[in-house]
Amino acid sequence: MDCADCTPLAYVGESDNANRAILLLEQAIALDPVYATAHAALAWCHHYLFSRGGLREENREAAIQHAHAATAHGGDDATALAIAGLVFALDAHDHGTAFRLFDQALALSNSNVFALSCSALSLAWSGHPEQAIERAHRALRLSPFDPMNFMPNCALAIAYLHGDRCEDARDAARQAIAINPRFSICHAHLATALEGLAQHEAAREAARRVLALNPGFTVNGFAAALRPAPEVFARYAEAWRDAGLPN
Repeated sequence: MDCADCTPLAYVGESDNANRAILLLEQAIALDPVYATAHAALAWCHHYLFSRGGLREENREAAIQHAHAATAHGGDDATALAIAGLVFALDAHDHGTAFRLFDQALALSNSNVFALSCSALSLAWSGHPEQAIERAHRALRLSPFDPMNFMPNCALAIAYLHGDRCEDARDAARQAIAINPRFSICHAHLATALEGLAQHEAAREAARRVLALNPGFTVNGFAAALRPAPEVFARYAEAWRDAGLPN
């Protein structure tokens, strides 16, 4: 089975599609247990189901398990290493391993858009805005029409907000929404930026969109799942509560 068949399902950030992708990817793993690309895609799907689908521990454990398999069998696969790095950063909260994998991926291919985008997101949430902005912009320059460009745009929104650049963050969030309108966190970034611009009604509308896409979203649940750097998340927590997202 070619994992290209699973890509449109695995990477869009929707629970139904992630579950459909998991069924296909598990068939691929059954045929080839050392298929690093399939392990990486499974890690991504389970990461999404954990962080956006109820914080079920079995999804977090599965994401980390497949991230380990992707690194074990994909030492020469920059994309597999990058996705594993994202899971180690956001689900295992092991930033040392994550950034080592990002460096390894970029050493293999310094133009790998997944490596740039995944590392930009991890850098942004962990409080390294300048490096996050640089890598996000590189990803967007290298692949300006990539359907995954909601990722570097989300990284830009986080990093810009950390630097109190609310208009830039708003524009980046809107770009992310235009690319992937059903990914709830894109709207959450927009709500934060709009609160920072004192556009309160627009922020509340963005927050309502978050809940329409992810009814189980809570401020504390998001923080528990990703454990972003406190200095980064403090602004988000305040803005989300002000915009009407549940605690």
